[in-house]
Amino acid sequence: MANNNDKKIDQYFRAFQNRISNATSQLPLIVGNLVVNDALDNFRTQSFDGVPWPKRKTKSRRGAGNQNILIQSGRLRRETRITSTTPTSVKVGNSAPYAAVHNDGGEIRRSARSELFVRNRYKKGAKGKMFGGMGAFKKGTTSGKGLTFKAYSFKMPRRRFLGRSAALDRKINKTVKNHILRELRK
Repeated sequence: MANNNDKKIDQYFRAFQNRISNATSQLPLIVGNLVVNDALDNFRTQSFDGVPWPKRKTKSRRGAGNQNILIQSGRLRRETRITSTTPTSVKVGNSAPYAAVHNDGGEIRRSARSELFVRNRYKKGAKGKMFGGMGAFKKGTTSGKGLTFKAYSFKMPRRRFLGRSAALDRKINKTVKNHILRELRK
């Protein structure tokens, strides 16, 4: 009799252990998707953890006052994704080279440089009338005097779109708890 009960107890605990391992093996992907979706929500709301991003200083470009911040081509938003997963962890990142400076802020320094060529321009037609009579650029360059640029630097304001926040932590805890309970009830 005792042997039969021991087998049932062992079988119950093995099934329980399998359900737990199934639930925990799916968690990194679930948590990673939550983090990516939170970053996309930050782009949509133009804020991080309820704090709006700093506005642009200049509105010289046509329509720049109406345009969303950090979204010109959409690359920064598109490149936010799960970069790697293991059975116990997940990494979410952004492969755009300028993602870190936008997310963390900082100073950008450009050194002095000169170009020993002149860009070709259109001189006639509709493209030549753009930019106050100066022709628009066309493909190619010509050797010539070129241009010299002075060194300069500017501060990029911090506009976080990816990172830990109190709201995200609460959302992750709630989702993990619900997922494990759902798996245990099966």
